[in-house]
Amino acid sequence: MSDKTKGLLQCLLVVLIIIASFTISNLLGTKQAPLESKYGGDLLLKVETVEVSPGPYRIAFETTGNVQARSEISVTPQVSGRIEQVSQRFFEGGVFQAGETVFQIESLDFELEAERLKAEVARAETNLLLEQAEAEAAIAEWQQIHGDKDPPDLVVRKPQVAEARANLLAAKAQLANAQLDVERTRFSLPFNGRVLTSNLAKGQYVNAGQSYGTVFDIETLEVGASLDNRQLEWLLTSENPTITITVNSLGKSNKFQAYLLRGVSSFNEQTRFANVNFGFEEVGRSILPGMFVDIRIEGSQLDDILLLPVESLQKDGRVWHVNGDETLSFFRPTIIYTHEKYLAARWNGRPINVVTTRLSGAIEGMRVEASKLNMTDSLEERLSKKVRGNGRQS
Repeated sequence: MSDKTKGLLQCLLVVLIIIASFTISNLLGTKQAPLESKYGGDLLLKVETVEVSPGPYRIAFETTGNVQARSEISVTPQVSGRIEQVSQRFFEGGVFQAGETVFQIESLDFELEAERLKAEVARAETNLLLEQAEAEAAIAEWQQIHGDKDPPDLVVRKPQVAEARANLLAAKAQLANAQLDVERTRFSLPFNGRVLTSNLAKGQYVNAGQSYGTVFDIETLEVGASLDNRQLEWLLTSENPTITITVNSLGKSNKFQAYLLRGVSSFNEQTRFANVNFGFEEVGRSILPGMFVDIRIEGSQLDDILLLPVESLQKDGRVWHVNGDETLSFFRPTIIYTHEKYLAARWNGRPINVVTTRLSGAIEGMRVEASKLNMTDSLEERLSKKVRGNGRQS
């Protein structure tokens, strides 16, 4: 057999093998049975669901904070002298009233100086009257000689009168300053305060401008706290939230209403928390700087709210739910608050079975095999007592 004939037979054999392979593959494909589950029927996508029902909800969360005074004020007398009296309430921990004399510096020297300056004022007034009288006499004399011709300033003693008037004003200013020093021997502050430190004692000599203790204004007490991004966002956009501060002291628990005093300027780079400050509507005397307090922040009650597990929110922002005919549908929730375990979303429909399984490539109308979580494992069971009953978060 020639080489040419052998080559043709080999090519023909290859073609026959290829045709046979395609034929066998098609026969196997036509005879392949559909996939079945062990229970029979087509294999369905298995999903886990939890039933959630719309209901009333109050956004609320709690945190802790510490009481702090906005500023500490130094006890600094404005005059020097020896202390002749100190109030018993002007020592560490004492509480004083606005305008109350908390210590008294000997005032006799200042009172005598004020009396001396009163005499200086009387002398200056007399000099002014004399200069004015001499000026009037000079004008009359000038008119007798020169008639209606205007007299020179020196003739009618205008410079002398001006100098006497200036001396009177200076004497009055010195007297006012001396009288102010007399008042400053009685040291008081223009606010209701509490004493932090005091280095004063009767008989002690104090110098003007030197600090002898520190106090703070009770009305400026505030609470510093840290909030995460979601809490801060809700607080800054909420209308009239109720803020309650609980102070536990000496075995007693006292509640005070508060308000957002100052917002945030930046987030902590490590913790991603922001510091905010709350002010007291009315400050109680039992509140002291350095105290740790509990803060509860809550909004008004909202109706028709679904509490969705965070697992139900898919990456594309959808929430899938299973219909009565075991098919999938989805909606995009209007989320009003995000918790670490749930999403609060508006919903005015019926109870639904939301899917908590992560789905990729699911389409609306797809039939699924749903496995419903037990009520003991459901979100409603875990949160109903804490969220719907008293507004506390889990």
